Amino acid sequence: MKSQKLQAFFVCISLLFAASLVFAADDYPNKPIQLICPYAVGGVTDLSSRLIAEKMGEYLKQPVIVVNKPGAGAALGTGFVAGSKPDGYTIVTTWTGISVLVPLINPNLPFKMSDLAPIGKSVVLDMLMLVNKDVPAKTIPEFIAYAKKNPKKLSYATAGVGTLPHLVMEQFNMLAGTDLQHIPNNSELQAVTAVVGKHVHATVVGLTVSQSHIKTGSIRAIATLTEKRAPDLPNVATAAEQGYPALTASIYNLLFAPGKTPPHIVKKLEAALEYAMKDKDTQQKLNKMDYRVDFLNGKDAKDFLNKETQKWSSVVKKANIQIK
Repeated sequence: MKSQKLQAFFVCISLLFAASLVFAADDYPNKPIQLICPYAVGGVTDLSSRLIAEKMGEYLKQPVIVVNKPGAGAALGTGFVAGSKPDGYTIVTTWTGISVLVPLINPNLPFKMSDLAPIGKSVVLDMLMLVNKDVPAKTIPEFIAYAKKNPKKLSYATAGVGTLPHLVMEQFNMLAGTDLQHIPNNSELQAVTAVVGKHVHATVVGLTVSQSHIKTGSIRAIATLTEKRAPDLPNVATAAEQGYPALTASIYNLLFAPGKTPPHIVKKLEAALEYAMKDKDTQQKLNKMDYRVDFLNGKDAKDFLNKETQKWSSVVKKANIQIK
């Protein structure tokens, strides 16, 4: 009789514990959420993060507050979230660089991307391959032919060593059998300026910093590097359409939570992100910033990141790209 009472007691305790877990799951979130933006206030990443955060907060019925923690190429803010309490109240927005590329060329990061749980992918920024107006090429094959006729004479500018444009152009050299020399700059804007000024022959940059120069004819777009043609440049064929699918590349945004965040919380954040990305008004505002909505859920975003890491890891090794 005594053992039966004891057994019943433990059953009740177990049921109460299970009920508390269900309540905790339903209770989230019960306070504001911090969305860490590891970039400076006022930039396009900051502005787009605030748009997305506002809509996520609408879905979650709690404010999602953007907190800027720039520094160390986004490693400061990203690392802060990787080490935060995994309760769903501190998350981070990142781009291609810190999500994939920086860990490949800098093994000394104080965190690993495996310390973070993907919430989802939100937007992409169309990338273009550009040449200065004196280069006699309107397509990738024509540019390759020109480069081969002028060995060791051509150069390209990027925003720096280990950036996505750097890796894309090294991939280009390997695929085409060319030898364009890398001239690193400090920003995309400087790289574009170098092409406009004919100090270099080519670059790879986002649409935002190059569109005005393309329209005036001071530089020429010879390929869109994303999977689809850029809506603002419908006549510029993709690299894949020109026979070079391996050059397909884009700058993409992802949201992460700390790695040990309970799955039901990550799922709720994922649903909030999807809600934000499906909102027509938000889409229009993001489009005006030259972003294109390309939502992936957490699982698909993780698979996508694994493929991206594998792809660019090969380029980094073959081209021997490293931070010195």
